[in-house]
Amino acid sequence: MLTKMIDFFKPPEYDNIEQTQKARFLHNSLLISIVACLLIGTQNLRADTFLGLFMFLMAGISLLGLPLNKRGYFTVVAVFISALILILITFSLIDGIGLQDAGLIGYALFIIFTSFLFSKKAPLIATLLSLASVTFVYYLDRMGYLHPSEYSINTQLIVIAVLIIAAGFFLWIYMDNWERILKNLQDTYDLTLAGWGQALEYRDRETEGHSQRVVEMTIDLAKRLGVSGRELDHIRRGALLHDIGKMAVPDAILLKADRLSEAEWKVLKKHPLQATQLLENIPYLRPALDIPHNHHERWDGSGYPRGLLMEDIPLPARIFAIVDVWDALTSDRPYRKAWSNEKTRDYIRDQSGKLFDPQVVEVFLEYVGSGKKKVGRDKENE
Repeated sequence: MLTKMIDFFKPPEYDNIEQTQKARFLHNSLLISIVACLLIGTQNLRADTFLGLFMFLMAGISLLGLPLNKRGYFTVVAVFISALILILITFSLIDGIGLQDAGLIGYALFIIFTSFLFSKKAPLIATLLSLASVTFVYYLDRMGYLHPSEYSINTQLIVIAVLIIAAGFFLWIYMDNWERILKNLQDTYDLTLAGWGQALEYRDRETEGHSQRVVEMTIDLAKRLGVSGRELDHIRRGALLHDIGKMAVPDAILLKADRLSEAEWKVLKKHPLQATQLLENIPYLRPALDIPHNHHERWDGSGYPRGLLMEDIPLPARIFAIVDVWDALTSDRPYRKAWSNEKTRDYIRDQSGKLFDPQVVEVFLEYVGSGKKKVGRDKENE
């Protein structure tokens, strides 16, 4: 019971560094909202207004936002809490003394809050919403619905508008620089992964360019199968690191020229599990594990390490399995010459429904036969 409660209030963690930071910021904001609403609600229980009940309702809604944020509904929760904050600021001014209220500083805080939750477009949108809200309060004040001002509210409106615009402008600059830094960090990570893949390629004596070729073909094929967005990034990283588990395989086995013994095969077949052990503790790479862990699974259940059957095999692994075999067969190896593209196509077509997913095979054969992209090295014309 205690463990479940701790997990419930534990900050969320996404596969993306930027998204994790934003989700945790939202998580902490919801916790603050829960505590603040409970305290204010308790203080107003005996009042003649419904403020106490309203605060308890807001605390309950904020509490509901915690698990929703963890389950990936970050945008929905972020938009809701942002709208709630804007509404509370505006109506606190209306219920107070209009443009003379010190609560006007809440608009600048609102701009900062939304900027951290969303992209660099957020300061612009938050600034426009803040200006619209201030104009609404100004209209009510001007029409006499609020407390009368002792000085020119026209001047007050101009000063407030300038300050809000300035806050929005500086936050936009900050967010723009922050996104650039995050992109540079992301690029650095990806270059590091590419270096890992190339280092393994040299150790395993793969043909030159194998890693890059299988990555490009896997991405192209995934797009043709309807994969898009962030999932393509996970597939690209998984393809780069598909054999990273072989780092744990001794050279005497990995580089052996003769047939492997049964005991040696058992050691070699552990490399998908070793890849998982190596990568699963890195949140950034955890979503990319489908390929390193499952690319030796086969459609008919004859693969390893788990003997998964048909669609139990993750789609990225089913895609990569065909691409990996294609590149291996169409490349020269120490023990044989490269197959022609036509011979390799026939082999893959023959293994459809056996080793490979028939639907993926169909799309793949259309892809390699389209002529739009050179794939492999066709020996027929050499």
